[in-house]
Amino acid sequence: MFTKLLTDRRSRVLFFLMFGIVCFLSINYGILRSARNALVVADLGKGAGSIPIFELCGTMPAAILMVYILTRLLNRYSIHKVFMITLAVFSGFFLFFALGIYPSLPRWEAQITTWDWLPGSTFLSVILPQAFSMLFFVMAELWKIALLTVLFWGLVNQYIPLGDAKKYYGPLMLGGSVGTIVAGPIISLCTSDFASRQSWSQSLILMMAFLALVSVITAWFYTKLWKEFAGPKKELEEEKEHLSLWESVRLCARTPYLSLLAWLTIADYVAYALGEVVFLDVLKIKYPDPRDYCDYMGQLSLWSGILTAFSALVITPLILRRCRWVVASLVTPVCILLTEGAFFIVLWNQGGNSKTASNVELLVFLGTLFFCLVRAAKSTLFDTSKELSFIPLPSLEKMQGKLVIDGMCSRVGRGSASLFSIILIQACGGVLASVFIAGPLVLIIAISCVISTFKLGTLVDKKADGKSPA
Repeated sequence: MFTKLLTDRRSRVLFFLMFGIVCFLSINYGILRSARNALVVADLGKGAGSIPIFELCGTMPAAILMVYILTRLLNRYSIHKVFMITLAVFSGFFLFFALGIYPSLPRWEAQITTWDWLPGSTFLSVILPQAFSMLFFVMAELWKIALLTVLFWGLVNQYIPLGDAKKYYGPLMLGGSVGTIVAGPIISLCTSDFASRQSWSQSLILMMAFLALVSVITAWFYTKLWKEFAGPKKELEEEKEHLSLWESVRLCARTPYLSLLAWLTIADYVAYALGEVVFLDVLKIKYPDPRDYCDYMGQLSLWSGILTAFSALVITPLILRRCRWVVASLVTPVCILLTEGAFFIVLWNQGGNSKTASNVELLVFLGTLFFCLVRAAKSTLFDTSKELSFIPLPSLEKMQGKLVIDGMCSRVGRGSASLFSIILIQACGGVLASVFIAGPLVLIIAISCVISTFKLGTLVDKKADGKSPA
């Protein structure tokens, strides 16, 4: 596969740069995901029940704001400059949080409680840590969307033709799995007794320091890739079509092709997120300490990376070469039906109770299976097929569609799942008590994904036949 792919020097350079960027951004996202979950579930956020609230009230509106800002920036600056600005803002925030905000939170809480002149000072001191954990959660969630999904793939899709993309994209997904694998040992090192001195605050500082270092390397790689693809001279020659955020949304809504792609993106996130909240709550029962919790999240990152690597090296290239687009897209919803369904069935049979040791072990195993397999399928087959579906589109629909679908629809999916979770948790009296409704809802949505994928597959085949000869 690789020998056929890298036939000349420029192809080798392009692949190396793209592979490196995917790998480095995935390393940082793996670190952020583990730190985010530990902060929210086992530390400041007070449990997995906070995740739906943070998604709905924080991430979803922040994603809309992010897409608006990126739209304005891309209308004014080159995609290279927008990437650098975005990378600097994110990296600077995470460093400032670890070095400044988190260590000073106890002092702020104690100080606020002494402000007798301030109405509700006690409530403010309690809500302050959760507010900052939500801020960290939101920024961590937007990292991958803004930098990898929109700004990296947006650049690549502009310059890689469909025929070459089928060769490149499968192996490129290996970069994401390598990054996820590498993130696991980094997290374990940062949370070890030796490196952290048994301090969660020190672990957080170490992880964010790694993130800043990797971000500098990523910036250099992206600059080299941009020069290979477009460069300053070509950038000046291009004429950009300017669309507002609302016009971009309308473009996606009135195009059946983009509408189906948007629904698949939303539904995939809803189905996955509903199960993830339950699994993270079960995981807290086994690992109540933030360092232990974060360490297990690092192990999940390692194993999901290994599975993603296997899929990227073997399964994805094989399916893309021999099967139609729809086959690659169907793997993820089918995987959700099987693994998440098994996880919920065990919970249903035990009445939603996972307090006993044997139940916890079994549920953690099934939840780990669901977490790793679905993430591996999504990170390779689903994401690859989604990127391929953008390539036959006209240039305007390609860029604006990515902004709306990957920037907003993914967060709308998580936000919708969060809204469902909040309602179910409040109505049923807890995360685990909500599984009798959340489980069937997941299965229904996964089935709708299968049906929509077949419909979109027909449109993709027509577009591909019209754009690129066999």
